[in-house]
This record gives sequence, structure tokens and C-alpha cells, in this order.
Amino acid sequence: MEKHLKEALRLRFMYYNTYENKEKIWHEKYKGHDLYSIVVKSLEYDFKDIGLMMPKLLEEFGKGL
Repeated sequence: MEKHLKEALRLRFMYYNTYENKEKIWHEKYKGHDLYSIVVKSLEYDFKDIGLMMPKLLEEFGKGL
């Protein structure tokens, strides 16, 4: 779980920092990633809340990981 949490947070961070104004490229690059749907779902939450929400999202949607 810890490994998945770190990876999901890294992907979320990259979405807003590395791929700012290039979000379509991020989606194309990571759409096949195991955590893609969870990270996309996390975009509904404010960045300041993601530390609390990402573990919950992983628990709820990451059953097959």
C-alpha cells in the first residue's frame, strides 16, 4: 500500500507541476498506468486535501493492485 501511495502522489504532483498546461500529454503518457484512474479521481480534490484523500481513494478503488 505504501508503495502505491507514493507512486500515486508522485503522479499527482507531476500532473500539476511537470505537465502544467500539457495535461493532455500526461493523460496520454499515463493512461495505461495501474494507478491512472485513482489519480484522475484525485483531481476532484484540492491539493491541500490530497494527503488525506489519496489513501482513501487507494483503499476504495485500488482493490486489484
